[in-house]
Parts: sequence; structure tokens; C-alpha cells
Amino acid sequence: MKDNLLIGAGYLWRGFALLNEPGIRRYVWLPILINLVLLALGIYWLVESVTSWEWLDSGWFGWLAWLVVPLMLLLSTLISGYLFSAVLLLLASPFYGLLAGKIERRQGHVVEDESIAALIPRTLMRELVKMGYYLPRYLLLLLLSFVPGLNLLMPLAWFWFGSWVMALQYSDYTLDNQQQDFRASREQVATQRWTAWGFGASVSVLMTIPLLNCLVPPAAVIGATLWQLQRQSDQSRLS
Repeated sequence: MKDNLLIGAGYLWRGFALLNEPGIRRYVWLPILINLVLLALGIYWLVESVTSWEWLDSGWFGWLAWLVVPLMLLLSTLISGYLFSAVLLLLASPFYGLLAGKIERRQGHVVEDESIAALIPRTLMRELVKMGYYLPRYLLLLLLSFVPGLNLLMPLAWFWFGSWVMALQYSDYTLDNQQQDFRASREQVATQRWTAWGFGASVSVLMTIPLLNCLVPPAAVIGATLWQLQRQSDQSRLS
């Protein structure tokens, strides 16, 4: 089985290529619409909060408004983007589970039908399990970022771990459909670490681009599903 960064990035582009395919687009555009609505509401609220600060128009702070307001608006946009992307993953997890199942069926795999009433609580609980894995590690990285000397290396550590998280996050939808627990999901993704980092790094970079980042999650679900199915197929042939 080949395992390298370029293969991982390639699976994300394959995901983009399938976004508007008939039978797939209905699982794609509703989460995107939710994302746009949440992002717009978040930016609107933050912009209103920043521009309503009275100290920007009073005293000696007033002359700094031309500099502070654009910077605060940029910061508000970035913060709301990350915050609402996290919220979207939680809210959209049932749709992404269905999307992964649709891709599995297109690849000839049998997927058990599951009612939306059963799917929603299962996928939401799975997201909470994943958060239980990610958040303590992110907290550790945050604490290490304040250690003199070590903090110089932390941007690379953040990007490395963030790439791993993205690969694991989006691969888990199909592995969850296959009724594998989260520990097994981590072990499976780890069998191709370079591919995982290539895939996750591509996702992380594209998520920083406004508007395009609305398309990245469903494309990542599709790409990661194709990757995991191909990896399992390769393993079966070799066993």
C-alpha cells in the first residue's frame, strides 16, 4: 500500500470532484447552507459588537479607530470562522454520516439503512467522543505554547496535530458507519500516517480560505471515505 503526502492530498481533490454529482449533492448543500447561515450570523454579531464599542469614538482612542476597527473585524472573522466550523461539525455530523454511506454504496459496499431518529443521537455522541480525544491534546499544546524556547516550535506542532485531527475527523464517518469504535478508527487511520498528514494538511490549509471553507468539509468526507475504502480493499488483497 502506498503511503505518502501527495496521495493524501489527492483524495481531497477527488472529494471536490464529486460534490455536485447527482445523488450526492443533496447531502452536501444543506450542511453548506447551514454553515453559511451560522457564519453570517456569527460575523454579523461580532461586527456589531466591535463597532458598537464606545471607547473607539471617545477620548484619545478615537484617532486609532481607523486601525483598530479593521484589525478587530479581521480577528472577529477568523474567530467566528473557527468557532462556527466547530459548531457545524457537531450539527452536520448526521448529514456527513449519510454522505459517507452514499459514497460507500456507490463503491459497491453494503450499508445498513438507519433511521434519522437513530442516526442523529449516534452521530452526535460520536462527535462528543472525538472531542474528548481532541480537546485535552489541544489544551496541552496551548500550555506548551507558553514555554520559552519550546514555543518557537509550537506552530509546527499545532499544524502537525491539526492535520492528524482533520484526517481522523473525516475518516471517522465511514468507519463509524462500519460500526468500528473510535479507538479502532484511530488505529486504522494510523496505518497510513503520511497519507493522513497529506490529507489533513490539505484540509487545514483550504479551511483558512473564506467561502471555499464551506465546501471543504463535505469534500473531505467524500475524499476520506474513498481513502478508507481503498485502504481496506488493499489490505484485503494482501491478506
